Amino acid sequence: MAKIDMFGTAKIDIKGQLFDLGEVYKHAHEWLEWHKYDVVESKYAEKTKADGKEFSITWESTRDVDEYTRFELDVKWSLYGVNDVEMAHEGKKIKLQTGNIVIEINAFIITDYDGKWETSRQNKFLKSFFEKYLYSGDLNRLKGQIWKQGWDLYNEMKAFLDLYQY
Repeated sequence: MAKIDMFGTAKIDIKGQLFDLGEVYKHAHEWLEWHKYDVVESKYAEKTKADGKEFSITWESTRDVDEYTRFELDVKWSLYGVNDVEMAHEGKKIKLQTGNIVIEINAFIITDYDGKWETSRQNKFLKSFFEKYLYSGDLNRLKGQIWKQGWDLYNEMKAFLDLYQY
């Protein structure tokens, strides 16, 4: 198995802004599902502190492209100083949150994700031959796709958070 990092960490860091935590969370999850990713929430922690709530959430989202290649988008949420506020918007009271939100997105492409080609020296040789000569064009195309999807998720979340301008 080889896990290739496509662009490091793309980070959205917003301080002291209004947002609807439930809607932001739901929107990110639905975006991943719409792009056919299986989302696993590997970590969820919530603490109440004097200045507000803190959340730490980690998602590992994967999509099998074929029997050899898998896409992975990891999303790490860090929220701190989160407090509920009520606002009047278009004549109605709405409940929002204010605080700081950091979203880190990583994109990976994983080859031989089942480890089938790692069982013997001969298979390892065949794997390197396969990747270098037979699969290199497809692999480069797929690297471009996961790179684009990682940045698309980043831009989608940044734009969604910018909607909360009251």
